[in-house]
Amino acid sequence: MDVFVVERFLVGWSATEVDALIGRLEEAAPKLAELGVSHVESIYIPDDETCLSLFVGPNADAVRSANEECDLPTGRTLGAITHASRT
Repeated sequence: MDVFVVERFLVGWSATEVDALIGRLEEAAPKLAELGVSHVESIYIPDDETCLSLFVGPNADAVRSANEECDLPTGRTLGAITHASRT
């Protein structure tokens, strides 16, 4: 399994709407798992009105399709390399 980032452009979204999106991601976990995808975490960047959601899955198409199947907004889906802090 590889790591992917789904870039979500949330222009004009309120904090409440962003919180609801994160809740929907958590609720979608069983369905995502059925589709071979796992949501790891999301980071919202208010100044850029962008949410970056990290997933593990077989390929970018599977991650994108799983998000669409769960009716989650998607932008670009990109392969990623993660590095944990050593502190």
